[in-house]
Amino acid sequence: MSTLLEEASDLVAGYLGYTPDPVPSAVARVVATMVVAVLQKPAVNSADYGVNGYNVARESMPIKVGVESATTTGPWLTASLKQRLRPYRSAATRSVFSIRLEDGS
Repeated sequence: MSTLLEEASDLVAGYLGYTPDPVPSAVARVVATMVVAVLQKPAVNSADYGVNGYNVARESMPIKVGVESATTTGPWLTASLKQRLRPYRSAATRSVFSIRLEDGS
């Protein structure tokens, strides 16, 4: 459990661009949501698929999993979790820049 919390915290800190201290309640809730999603994610095996290849286990879950969660066994950040973290991101991670490409001729 502590490894999952650390992995989720690392992902959030990476997304934010810093480690908040003290940690806001909203950020702690995002980390907790990430860990709960991993714990509630069913193990996928061939018995979970119907004859048409449809994954029936995913449809019965209280937490909906997406493409990211299908390819990982650890915590992941969904688009909605990223939106909840957006107010806490550092200015450096929010900046947009462009790189001018030189013509080789």
